[in-house]
Amino acid sequence: MKVFVRLARDVVLIPLGLLLFAASILVVIPFFGLGAVGSEVTDRGTAVAQRCRFAGPIADSQSPDGGSVVGFGHICRARVTWQDGTTEMREVTGSQLTPDDIGREVAVVERAVDTGNGGSTSTEQEVYRQDYRPKPVLGVIGILATGLPAVGCVLFGWANLRARFGSSTTADA
Repeated sequence: MKVFVRLARDVVLIPLGLLLFAASILVVIPFFGLGAVGSEVTDRGTAVAQRCRFAGPIADSQSPDGGSVVGFGHICRARVTWQDGTTEMREVTGSQLTPDDIGREVAVVERAVDTGNGGSTSTEQEVYRQDYRPKPVLGVIGILATGLPAVGCVLFGWANLRARFGSSTTADA
């Protein structure tokens, strides 16, 4: 019985570690706004949310560009009026707007957020509340709090399973 319990523990540790690692990417990074750290404000205006939905961890974008939205949170379609008077419909992600904002004006900014896809230096224009401030210190703490246990679980589980069942690369000499 003891052997079964240890085996079950070791088998469970690997997916638990992978789940924690996914949580650090899909929850911690978007929640603390790490993508917006150091981003340049390119425009200011007001947004009025038209409709909102809660989605995650990976949701289909309903913007004309398509793509996916990573993270848990509200995604709202909003009519945004910029300082120069232009108006456009935008998809606002990351719970920057919520169902409470439907029908009311909210001061917003547009930020040039580095997407860093494939090592490129491309940016994407994203809408944020004007008073929103990214929290990089809390984000790093959150990543360490989920990432380090994730690595520990996977390595500990893998090492125990490997020790129990032996290495698949044994040398016959």
